[in-house]
Amino acid sequence: MAVESASSSSPVASRTDRYFSIRLHLLLLVGTILLPVLALVAAISWHYVDAARQTIAAQRLDVANNLTNLAERETASIAGLLEGLAASQGFLDGDPVAVEVAAELARARGLESVAVFDTRDRRLLTTLRGTRQAFPTADQADVQSALSEARAVVSELRASPGTPPLFFVSVPISLHGRPKVVVSGGVPASRLQGLFAEAGLRDGWRAGIIDRAGVIVARSRDPEAYVGKPAQQPMIAAARGHAASGVFDIVSRDGVEVRNAFRRSPITNWTVGVAVPASVENAPLWVTSLSMTALGLGLILVGLVLSVTVANRIAHAVRMIGRAAVALVTGDSVPLPKATLVELRDVLRLIESLSLTRPKGAYTQS
Repeated sequence: MAVESASSSSPVASRTDRYFSIRLHLLLLVGTILLPVLALVAAISWHYVDAARQTIAAQRLDVANNLTNLAERETASIAGLLEGLAASQGFLDGDPVAVEVAAELARARGLESVAVFDTRDRRLLTTLRGTRQAFPTADQADVQSALSEARAVVSELRASPGTPPLFFVSVPISLHGRPKVVVSGGVPASRLQGLFAEAGLRDGWRAGIIDRAGVIVARSRDPEAYVGKPAQQPMIAAARGHAASGVFDIVSRDGVEVRNAFRRSPITNWTVGVAVPASVENAPLWVTSLSMTALGLGLILVGLVLSVTVANRIAHAVRMIGRAAVALVTGDSVPLPKATLVELRDVLRLIESLSLTRPKGAYTQS
C-alpha cells in the first residue's frame, strides 16, 4: 500500500495534470469581463438599429400621408375654381364673353379644358386649350359619378396619342336642391409633379400617385417614361383593393429592392405609394455593425496588450523570486526585484528575513 501511495504522488503521475500560466489566467479574466460588455453593447446596438428602421418606416408613412393630403388639396382647389365658374350664369348660358373670361381663368390655373354637361351626359359647352382631344366626354369626366355622389369626383388618368395625359375633376351644380349641370375641368398630370418635393420626399426615395385602375398619374423619378402606364402588380393590387393603407416589399423596375408604403385617399380614390430602397433602410444596421466590430476589436486589442504587459511583469517578478529562493538554499548572491505588488513584497520580505539567519550569502534588491 505504501508503494502505491508513493507512486500515486510521484512527479510522473503529476505530468497528466494541467497547468496554466499567469498570462493565460489574465487573458481568461479579460475575456470574461469583455464578453458580457460586448454582448450588452450588441443588444443596445440592435435596439438602436430597430428604432432607426421604425423611424424610417414612420417617415415613409408620413410622406405618403403628405402626398395624399396635397393631392386632395389640388383637386379641392380645382373643384373650387369650377364652382366659381359655375356661379356665372352667363358662362352656363354660353355667353361668348363669359366663356372667354372663364377660359382665360382656367388657363391661368393650368387647366387644359372646361366643359359643362347636363344630367343626361350631353355636353353643353367647352373651353379648349390645345387640340380637340382635350374635349372630355361624359364618361371620361365621370359625370354620372359626380351626380350620384353629389360631390366633386376625380376621374382616372386619360391618355390620348399626341396629347398630355389628363385627369378630370367634375363638380355637380344644383339649383333649388336639384342637380342642374356638371362642370368638369381637364387637368394635366404634370401639375402633380411638384407635390413630391413639397411632401418632404427624401433623396433616394421614390414615390408615385396611382389612379383607381392602377395607372401611374405622377411619379417622382422618370415621369416622362412611366406616367400613363400601369404600375407594378403589387401596387395595382393595392389600388384596386379595399385596404386604406399598407406596406409591401418589391423589386423596382430598375432592379432595386425597395420597401413600399401606400395610402388610399377617400376623396380622390387614388393611391399614393412611397418606396424606400432596402439599402437605405439597412444603412443603420451596416453602420452599427461596422462600429460594433471596430469597438470589439479595439477592446480586445487593448485587453490583450494590458493583460500581456501585466502578466509579463508578474511572471518576471515570480521568476526572480524563484531564483532568490534557490540562492537562499545555495548561498549564492542573487539581486531581488523591486516589488510593485503587495503579495510579492511580502514574499521578498520573507526571503530577506530568512537570509538573515545565514552567516553568508548576500542579497541585494535592484
